[in-house]
Amino acid sequence: MKGTSLKAAVRRALEGLSLPAPGETLVAALSGGADSVALLDALAWLARETGFVVVAAHLDHGLRHDSAEDATSCEALSARLGVRLVSARSDVAARARRERQGIEAAARGARYEFLRRVKDEIGAVAIAVAHTRDDQAETFLMRLLRGSGSVGLGAMRASAGDVIRPLLSVSREEVLKHLDARDLPHREDESNRDLRYTRNRVRHELIPYLERHFNPRVRAALARTAALVAAESDLISSRSGVSLDEVDGVLPLVALRRLPLAERRVAVRRSIEGAGGLRGVAAIHMERILRLASRPDARGHRVDLPGRRQAVFGPGGLRIGPAQAETRRGTNA
Repeated sequence: MKGTSLKAAVRRALEGLSLPAPGETLVAALSGGADSVALLDALAWLARETGFVVVAAHLDHGLRHDSAEDATSCEALSARLGVRLVSARSDVAARARRERQGIEAAARGARYEFLRRVKDEIGAVAIAVAHTRDDQAETFLMRLLRGSGSVGLGAMRASAGDVIRPLLSVSREEVLKHLDARDLPHREDESNRDLRYTRNRVRHELIPYLERHFNPRVRAALARTAALVAAESDLISSRSGVSLDEVDGVLPLVALRRLPLAERRVAVRRSIEGAGGLRGVAAIHMERILRLASRPDARGHRVDLPGRRQAVFGPGGLRIGPAQAETRRGTNA
């Protein structure tokens, strides 16, 4: 059958994750773009062969005048593949204004809230999203340019919580070949060529430059490097383990200072992640926290974090939480 190469890659990815079992359900994020169309097609194939259920989920972000046509395209595709579609609409622009964040962040937040709501409502075991090897390469470069540490440079994992990425070993070129072989139409989002967005500049300017002048297979090389860094980072994380438990949400500084630097980073990163997530947290935030943590006069200082949070050095140690008006003494030494 046409398109078996991509299908085989998705099969291997699911087998590596040991899911879904027969009778279980996957939610497949469907934007109508090339990657998500190819993923849904492969999942629909495999669902029929192995006995799991796939449900497509489409969220209209309301950001383009023709966004309703995306939903129509997703409906037609789902009907063709014999897949149930759950769709909804969100006013992402209003959300961005309300939460004082960029459009990209607001869209991502709305999208994952919707996908998890669908997952909970239908009792699915995971959410499948269509990030490809090219997306992985772009993410690695973007985080490298921001100065991310090893955890960030590990970029996207094949599995992260309830999200899986079955196309992470597949190139965008392979996706397009699959769609052509299967005669599957897809939608093109005009914003994907808007060079005001960092990812688009990386995709359309930086990576082609690197391909022309340094390595014609740079996308594969970057994705491979991300995977290697992720494995090494996960090893460090597993070894740092739970030897440094938070007590009432506070990291004890004396114990933190005894750890090797790499393990200190892991401990602080975990604390931030547990107090609202890592979205927007950059290397500079980590460096400021770690620098203060090493100082004997750290008590009373704080570091402002994205999401209206602070890292506060108190009498018991380091606490990550909502910003407090009373913690205004000197910062970011």
